[in-house]
Amino acid sequence: MRLPLESIEEISQSKIHLFPRILDDSVRGLLLPAQISLYHGPERAPLSILAHSFAVSAVRGNDSLCVFLDSGSNYSSALARSFCSSATESVDILQRIIVGPILGLDDFVDKMEQLGTMDKISLIVLDSLTGALNLTAAPGTRGRQRNLFWALDSMRHLINSLGAHAMITDHSSRNWISGFQQPIGGNVLSHAVDSVVLVDRLRPDDDVFRILIERTSVTPPPSDVILRIGAKGIRSIR
Repeated sequence: MRLPLESIEEISQSKIHLFPRILDDSVRGLLLPAQISLYHGPERAPLSILAHSFAVSAVRGNDSLCVFLDSGSNYSSALARSFCSSATESVDILQRIIVGPILGLDDFVDKMEQLGTMDKISLIVLDSLTGALNLTAAPGTRGRQRNLFWALDSMRHLINSLGAHAMITDHSSRNWISGFQQPIGGNVLSHAVDSVVLVDRLRPDDDVFRILIERTSVTPPPSDVILRIGAKGIRSIR
């Protein structure tokens, strides 16, 4: 099927503006409609903070919706509120972040089918994939990987139809041979996403994190960035 040129131009850049600006300059270019970005690291907290920040940013200043799929007790309305500029804004924004629990990958597929009937979704957040995997089956089993394939395939079909972006957070562990951090999910996950971003702490007992763009379909690739990520939100180190 041929697409008009104006449709191609429309998906060439993200409509989501992030804060602070240094994060927007780096990561915003990955948040394209109909694409999936994966954020992984050895610590859950900074990934969940980023997920909340993206969710608030997706619905700020527009009439769109964000769907926040929670595989545990990750979602915090207080944390989402901390990214709002005022109490009035927080009331509006929290009403347009739809939070739903995920009880495994089969439940995730069901959620994708339900969301297909909704309009105005600009961002779908899964926080976290690791939790959904652990609720599905034991690590390393073929059944779990098969379920992961179908879950990610259903997400791809959904964002293609909605023109939305999907953000996934995922735990990663260091490969004892290569020394690199690898997200849980293996090749099935790696082949299903468009961008892979590592979020790791630079120094112990510090809130400074590196956001390293390991792989992306965006050309030229955005630059990496170093930020403070903690209880006070996301801040520039300057």
